Amino acid sequence: MVNETMMTARQVAELLGVHENWVYDQAVSGVLPSYKIGGTRRFLPEELRGWIDEHRQPSRSTARGGTQSRIVPRPASESSRADQPQLFD
Repeated sequence: MVNETMMTARQVAELLGVHENWVYDQAVSGVLPSYKIGGTRRFLPEELRGWIDEHRQPSRSTARGGTQSRIVPRPASESSRADQPQLFD
């Protein structure tokens, strides 16, 4: 039998960072794996982990095969500040 404790829709919503109504809608439509037990929806954590893995989208840099670039700001030099107009006293 199942060794894991089943989760409620509220717990799943908190886990996924979505509204509880979204969890119910996805469960009723069959998109999110769930069980209806005594009029309530229950979810197996292992099945949710599989669902999350299936729906994970690669990052933009990974999808293109490259590495993610970082933008590093340059420190402003004193000469470049002198060239700037003064906006406030």
